Amino acid sequence: MQWGSLPAPCGQRPHPARVDDALRGGTHASPRDRLLAVELLRISPAAAGAVKERDSFTARVVEDALAEGIAQFLDLGCGFADGSATYRALAAASAAGSTPRLVLVDHDTDVHDHNHAWLGRSPRRDHLSAHAVRGNCFAVDTMLNDLSNAQLLDLDRPVCVLLVDLLHYLEHRRSPRSIIHRLTTRLPPGSWIAITHLTNQPLQPALPPSARAELREDTHRWCRAYERCVPPHPRACGPATFADWLTDLELVPHDEITSQACWPGPDTTRHPCPPFTLAAVGRVPSTTTPPSGPPRSARASVRDMLAGVLADSGETRESFAESIGYPSSQLDQVLNGRARVTPELAHAVARRYDCDALALLTLQDHAELAAATARREQTAIPAGSAPAAHRRPLRVDIDESASAVEVLRAVHTATGLNRGAFADTLGYNRTTIAKALSGHRVLTAAVADSIAWHYGLDAADLLARQARAQLAVLEERDRSTRAVVTPPA
Repeated sequence: MQWGSLPAPCGQRPHPARVDDALRGGTHASPRDRLLAVELLRISPAAAGAVKERDSFTARVVEDALAEGIAQFLDLGCGFADGSATYRALAAASAAGSTPRLVLVDHDTDVHDHNHAWLGRSPRRDHLSAHAVRGNCFAVDTMLNDLSNAQLLDLDRPVCVLLVDLLHYLEHRRSPRSIIHRLTTRLPPGSWIAITHLTNQPLQPALPPSARAELREDTHRWCRAYERCVPPHPRACGPATFADWLTDLELVPHDEITSQACWPGPDTTRHPCPPFTLAAVGRVPSTTTPPSGPPRSARASVRDMLAGVLADSGETRESFAESIGYPSSQLDQVLNGRARVTPELAHAVARRYDCDALALLTLQDHAELAAATARREQTAIPAGSAPAAHRRPLRVDIDESASAVEVLRAVHTATGLNRGAFADTLGYNRTTIAKALSGHRVLTAAVADSIAWHYGLDAADLLARQARAQLAVLEERDRSTRAVVTPPA
C-alpha cells in the first residue's frame, strides 16, 4: 500500500528511524546514523533518555486505551517494530488474554521490509494481530479507506491512533491541524489520538528568561543537526500553536496539554532541554455540537503568542517595535487586541527572533475560523436546509502546492455556477467573491468557513495556503532587497 508520494530511498544520508535506533543502542543504524546520534547527544545529553520517555508515554497511552475498551491501534511513523513500545505493550496485553489489533505504518522502504520480515519471524501470538504497511501517513483519507478495505481496521469501532513524534516532520506546506482534523472527521466517536510534538518553549511560565533562551537556542541546533537526514526535517512549535491544533478533540484526562514525560499528569519540568516534547491525548467526540460559551478571541490567542516572543526578547515594547522595523503604535494595537497580526508583522518578528511566522498567522486564522463557524451555526441557515446540490462535497483535484486562489477557482469551476450564483450560494457580496477569485482580495475566515460548509473543503487548509503565499512574497522581497544592497564579491 502506498498513498500519494513517498520519498525516494536514500542510503547516503541518516534516517530518523535509524538515528532513534542508535540512541536506543540498537543494531539497525549505519555509521552515518551513529555519528548524528553522537552529535545530538553533544547538543543535549538528555537525548537518549527522551527516547525512553517516548516509549514510556506510548505504553501508558496503549494501556489506558485498552482499559477504555479500545482494541485497535494504528501506529503512524512507527519505526522499527522490534523497538516498538506499542508492539511490546500490546503483546503483553495479548498474553493476558486481550485480543488487540495493531497496524504499523512507515514510509521508509528499509523500515517496512524489516518490520514485515520481523513480524513474520516473531513467535506467533494467537491474541495479537499485527501488520506492517508501507505508506504516506499523512494521506489520511486514502490510508483509512485502504486499511478498512483490507480489513486491517474496522472503522465502525474506536481506534487509537499514535502520532508520536511524527507531526514535526510534516512538510512546511501542510498544517498539522489539517491532519488531526481529517482523523477526527473519519474516525468513529470514542477513538483516541495521541500526539506529541517538539517544542522550543517551556510549559512552566516561571522559568527565567535565560532558561527559555537556552531551550530555544539548543532546539534550533537540534533541528539544524537533523537537516543532515533525509527530508522532511523537524521543526518546533509553541504550546499555543499546539493547543490550537487540538480544538476538534476532547482532551483526556485533564483537558490540558502537558509534556511527554509527564502525561497524564501536568508538566513539572524545571530544566527542559531538547528534545522537549509537548503531549496530549484526545478523544474523538460523540457529537459535533460546539462547546458552550463564546469561542476564544482570535486576537487574544495570537496576542498571547506574540506577547511570549516579546517577553523572551527582554526588550521594551518600543525597542521591540524598533528592532523589527514596525510602527510602535501599530504593535500596541495588536498587543492590546484591537488589530490583527498582518503578514508583514509576522514576517518581521520571525526574521528578527527566529519564531514561526506561519504558526503565528495560522493560529490567528484558526481562532477566527472557530468564531466564524460558531456564528454560522448559531445564526445562519439551519444545517440541512441549504439546497442539497450546494452541500454535497465536490470532487476537486487539488495539487498540494496550489495556492488558495487556485483552490477557490477550482471549486468555482467544479460547481458549474457563474460568479454571481457562486457568490449567492456562499452568502457573500458578488464583488467580494470576484476580487477573491482574481487574487485581488484575501480570503477571510468567514468566507473560507462558508466554502467549507457548502462544498466539503478544509477551511483551515485553505487559509494556511493563503498565509504561506503571503509569507513567500515577503521572503522573496527580502531576498531581492539583499541582492541589491549586497554587491557581488
